[in-house]
Amino acid sequence: MKLKWFLRVLGLIALVVVIYLFIPLLKELGRVANLFKYADWIWLAVALLIQVISYSFLTWLNLLALQPFPGSIKFTTMMGSLSAIAFIETAFPTAGASGVILRAHLLSKHGQYKVEASTFTLAVEAVFIGLAMATVALLGFIFLFKTGKLTQKDIIQLAFTSLAAFVLIILSWRALQSESFTRKAVYKTASWWNRFTVFLNTRFAGRVRLPAVTDTAIDSRLENFHASVASMRVVPLWKFLLACYGRILLDVATLGVCFRMFHYAIAPSALFTGYGLILAFSGVAALPGGLGMADLSIPIIFSRLGVPGPAAIAAGLTYRLVAFWLLRFIGFINWQLLEVRS
Repeated sequence: MKLKWFLRVLGLIALVVVIYLFIPLLKELGRVANLFKYADWIWLAVALLIQVISYSFLTWLNLLALQPFPGSIKFTTMMGSLSAIAFIETAFPTAGASGVILRAHLLSKHGQYKVEASTFTLAVEAVFIGLAMATVALLGFIFLFKTGKLTQKDIIQLAFTSLAAFVLIILSWRALQSESFTRKAVYKTASWWNRFTVFLNTRFAGRVRLPAVTDTAIDSRLENFHASVASMRVVPLWKFLLACYGRILLDVATLGVCFRMFHYAIAPSALFTGYGLILAFSGVAALPGGLGMADLSIPIIFSRLGVPGPAAIAAGLTYRLVAFWLLRFIGFINWQLLEVRS
């Protein structure tokens, strides 16, 4: 409970700081309206198209991860499911838990995938997307270092953090592949679940009846799971890399096109640096109380990188609309359609 309130306070403090930094840009709102009046709207269509292709790469990444597991799902259904998951994670911010539950439900309903397949492939997606994001962020920090805005001490800290994250990913991957580790973890989780079911079945006798998990069922599922994980090696690594880098680099391109829409040719150094800083802000924005912080932080970041205030606000808000909010609205519609489909 204390941690929950600490995160809430931290998120609110960060939001207040971002709003304070955004206040000087408010005087530019009149010029922002003028930018929208004379915007080259054909670039909005280009941004939307690039974002669709970018999301197609994310869909392909998920299908590659699911390939070794029993089940089958259509490309369009997978894409619709991912947008629905994006919506539910925004509408019900539960540190990703709501998305994990909906993912398992939709993949089971439309692809006959087991829960462990949906969970494991979500981890695969997170690892590869995280790798691509880290690469883009690193490019941004390198640009900062070259311009003298990043000290040698900052570079050392960044390198140490990156190395620690890389080691953690490798250790987690090896632990997941270890049959003894996963067996102990699953048995421990099953033990907690069985105690929970006993409590509920006793507390709500006649109204709730949750099944217990047997050792035989666990052994059978684990055997199938590890066989699928082992067979994942047949999928070429270059396909995973192409899918994750295609997703992130096209997202960066979407941001660049949003600037072009308002007749501002942003330098690649500022684009990659700004995108890397956006990723850093996104982690804080995910905290309770951080709603709207990412939307405000994008104009602030680019204005501090030398982009004129009106262009930073107009392009930043347009990018968030295209790459974030529009996807969530479409995700809600896709969720409803997927639920009514057999």
